[in-house]
Amino acid sequence: MKILYIHGYNGNPLGDKYDKLRQCYPEAEILAPQHDSIPQNVFHLLDGIASGLDAHDDLIVGTSLGGFWANFFSLRYGVRAVLVNPVVSPVKRLNFLGCTFAADYAAFEKPDDSPHRPAAIVLLAEDDEVLPYREALDHFSGACDVRILKSGGHRMKDPASLEVLKAAVDDIIRFSP
Repeated sequence: MKILYIHGYNGNPLGDKYDKLRQCYPEAEILAPQHDSIPQNVFHLLDGIASGLDAHDDLIVGTSLGGFWANFFSLRYGVRAVLVNPVVSPVKRLNFLGCTFAADYAAFEKPDDSPHRPAAIVLLAEDDEVLPYREALDHFSGACDVRILKSGGHRMKDPASLEVLKAAVDDIIRFSP
C-alpha cells in the first residue's frame, strides 16, 4: 500500500501527520514530496506520483491546500482520499493572502461532477482559524463522508486530532473501491 501525503501552503511534508502515518502504517510506503505551492509545479510533481497509484490499494491524504490537491487527484485517478481541512477554492483563499499566483489555480478548480466519485473522508475542525469550515462542509456534504471535530484548529496536530486522522485512514482503507 502507498499513501501519498500532500502538505499545505508553505508547509512541510515531514510533520506530525506524516509521523502519525509512518507510525500507524509501517508497512505502507509513505510518499510525501515537498512542493512550492505554485499550481503548475505542484500539478507536474504530484501528477507523476498520483498517476502511479493503484485505486484499489493506495490512498491520498492531504491537508489544507494539500487537501485541495488530494481531492483533485482522487477524482482524476479514482483513488480513495482523506482530506483534512481542505481548501475548496485556492483562487479565493490565496488571493485573500495576497499570493501572486492565486489566479493560476483557476485552471485546476473544476466541479466535483464525477459520476463515480472515489470514497473520501473529509475532516473539518470547527475552530479552524485559517479556513471557514462551513465552506468545505457545504462543498463536500452529500458527496463525501464529512466528519466535524469541535477542536483541533487548522493544523489538527494535537494528539486527539491525529487519532481522528488515524481512524479516518483506517476507515478509508477498509472501503474497497
